[in-house]
Amino acid sequence: MPSTTLAPTGLDSPQAVVQLLAELEQRSRSHAQGLPQQELIQSYWEGVMFYVGDSCFVAPLSGVKEILNYPTALTPVPGSKPWMMGVANVRGTLIPVIDLQLYLIGRKTRRSRRSRVMVIALASSFTGVLVGEMVGMRHFAKETARKMQTVNDKFSKYVQFEFDQDGMTWPVFSLSALAEDPTFHS
Repeated sequence: MPSTTLAPTGLDSPQAVVQLLAELEQRSRSHAQGLPQQELIQSYWEGVMFYVGDSCFVAPLSGVKEILNYPTALTPVPGSKPWMMGVANVRGTLIPVIDLQLYLIGRKTRRSRRSRVMVIALASSFTGVLVGEMVGMRHFAKETARKMQTVNDKFSKYVQFEFDQDGMTWPVFSLSALAEDPTFHS
């Protein structure tokens, strides 16, 4: 690159300074390299993985307000449905706890050290949903979502789509569909 020196003489007028700055800008642009190639930005869907019986699901992370260990004390609710395990006091807030497996497939959840209660919002209150095992969190490329291919009839009201990732299918359990189901509330 040839070197040119700028002499400080002749810069006593504003027009000369502007002209010099314009020349510097033009030289800079002629020697500038382009920006690096921009890669396609993928958007991701985040979910928490859990088991209901032998079936693994993911639920939208945005629908889960909190994940708790199984409460040490539950107060039974007389006259409630069999899947209503009781009410837990969580930091001063009473939260009903539902056995999701018992509600969906009629078998009680066997509690283990991996069992968890997912707290979800129902209208203006919260409800805890006991799941047999909480596996973790997963990110899915939104482009891999597709309509559910096959699903057990017991889950069909709550699973409309799935993700295909790493050769596996991940059914998405809709917590909002569960919350809106009238039989879940009765």
